Amino acid sequence: MEPFSLLSVGMITVVEYDKQLHLLTGAAIHIAAEEFQLTPLEACLLSFGAGLAKEAWDSRGHGDVEFGDLAATAFGCQFIIRF
Repeated sequence: MEPFSLLSVGMITVVEYDKQLHLLTGAAIHIAAEEFQLTPLEACLLSFGAGLAKEAWDSRGHGDVEFGDLAATAFGCQFIIRF
C-alpha cells in the first residue's frame, strides 16, 4: 500500500467531524469531475483548488484557517484514486 493511501484511510478515522467532511467533499468533487470526463489529475487539482478556496474564504474572517482542512480535502481525491 502506498503512503498516500495509508494517510487517506487514516483521515477517515480522525475524530474531528470537520476533517471528515473535508475528506468527503474532496472525494465528491473528484467523482463529479470524473462525470465531466476530467482526467484524474484535473479532478485532484479541482479538489485541491476547492480546499484552497475554502481556506481563503476562512481567512477573510469567516472561519479558522487550518492546513489540516486543506490537506483533508486534497486527500479525498487520493482516496478515490487509490480505492
